[in-house]
Amino acid sequence: MSKDLINVTIHRSDSDASTSSTSLLPQYYDDSNDFNKERRNSLIDSEELPQGRHLGLYSTIVLFLSRIMGSGIWAAPSNIYVGVGGNYTLYFILWFISTLIAFSGMYVYLELGSIIPRSGGTKIFLEYIYQRPKMLITVVYGTFSLLFGLTMTNSIVFGKYILFSLGYDEEFVTNSKFVNHIALIMIFLICFIHGLGLKYGIYIQNFLGFLKIFLIVVMSLTGIYVLIFPYSITGLNSNFNLDSTHFTTFKSQVDFNTISSSFINCFFVFGGWNSVHTISSEIKNPNKTLKIAGPISLTIAFFNFMLINFSYLKVLTHEEIVKSGPLIGSLLFEKIFGYKFGRQFLTISIALSSFSNVFVVIYALARMDQEILREGYLPFSEYLVQNNRVWKTPINCLILVFSLNAFWLIILPSNTAFNYILGLEGFPSQLFLLILVIGVFKLRKEIDFVPEIKSFTLGNILMILTSIFILISPLINHKPSIIPGLPSEHITGISIILILSLYWLIWFKILPYWKGYKLERIDKVLDDGLVIKKWIKEPLG
Repeated sequence: MSKDLINVTIHRSDSDASTSSTSLLPQYYDDSNDFNKERRNSLIDSEELPQGRHLGLYSTIVLFLSRIMGSGIWAAPSNIYVGVGGNYTLYFILWFISTLIAFSGMYVYLELGSIIPRSGGTKIFLEYIYQRPKMLITVVYGTFSLLFGLTMTNSIVFGKYILFSLGYDEEFVTNSKFVNHIALIMIFLICFIHGLGLKYGIYIQNFLGFLKIFLIVVMSLTGIYVLIFPYSITGLNSNFNLDSTHFTTFKSQVDFNTISSSFINCFFVFGGWNSVHTISSEIKNPNKTLKIAGPISLTIAFFNFMLINFSYLKVLTHEEIVKSGPLIGSLLFEKIFGYKFGRQFLTISIALSSFSNVFVVIYALARMDQEILREGYLPFSEYLVQNNRVWKTPINCLILVFSLNAFWLIILPSNTAFNYILGLEGFPSQLFLLILVIGVFKLRKEIDFVPEIKSFTLGNILMILTSIFILISPLINHKPSIIPGLPSEHITGISIILILSLYWLIWFKILPYWKGYKLERIDKVLDDGLVIKKWIKEPLG
């Protein structure tokens, strides 16, 4: 990076916090003890971002809904249903537990967000709680999030639904590599739009929010229509009866592994309740805004998800649900509304819903990657972290997001890519969520103030137990990889975490000890005001 990009060296990592950092701390924050001073120093980079705070309540709700109500409810229920052996009782138990975890998890993030006024989400929260061993959480979680902060699942669903709406049959849509090509083009287009300027992305995002609201209305009315009106009006046979044997019997084998996979799919449907905190520094009055926007968005999502789930079970037969896979949403609409309106128009609407989700996720991923690269421990981070001088957007991070997604879309087959990536992201995410929730209890014992927002203890315990179950289930009932030549999803995820831990050990422990130096961090301000970190080697003694 050229010298003119650097305006000033701010401080070393062990210096006192700057005034700008301190001013962003909660008013009840007392740094009279050593522990809180260390916590304050961990917020040394809480300076306002160059783009400022520009997201209000409506934009934040749109962000939540666009992230939560993506392709999940139209793609994952078939996998969930198969995983519980077609048993209605277990099916709804999983949905109920997943809902509780989504609300509990959201309040965990609200609690931590009220303490830590900075963008970055999970990464910043983990760093704040676990400051020893130094940089371990930063390197392992940050690098994993950067490498596997993907938006492929929704992109693949977009490709499948576009092809299905054009009249291609299920077999072609399931196996065609064209799905991956369409997904790749969409990701490139979205990255390009976000790279042009902040305002263009927000305008399109809010416009897609209107489309999302339209689909939510259709979702609600469809569920009400199917559940309330009789056969004489709808012409739809009911496959859902309260005395049905579906509540007591299993139509396929169920074990810990299948239930664990079903949980992962449920969490994918609700995924997004934690995403907005990655850009909290861009939200006006974040504590108040997130406290309102989060519960409203999750409540809207929950009621609509339940309506659609009942519709699936009432309208579709067991065989149709099992065979439909990610196309279950389109099959439902086709049976209710016919080929033209259901198969084509509403299927395209679902595709646009996925597009909206990817649009929001890529924006959040670019900001998250920028936060990770600011730490300076990865190669070329000083270059990649820069905003474009003309458009003031994280263009290099957007290119990185596109490149990582393109890599997986090119090497993975279309028919198994969705489930493989879902598991690859899901299992390590549960590990980090488990560590984070345990950290909430740890933090409550260490701080000497009451956070502005508090999470629910019983909900936190439920999250811990569920995460442990999901993590150990593949070890109890091991299954082969769904992609020949690659290890299973949970093995791949665990292996990558171990490799990143080894990278931290070599870079921050072994090499400094062997070469006789210590690593010191200095902070630099780029010409647009963005603070980045630089690691320098200082001889011991």
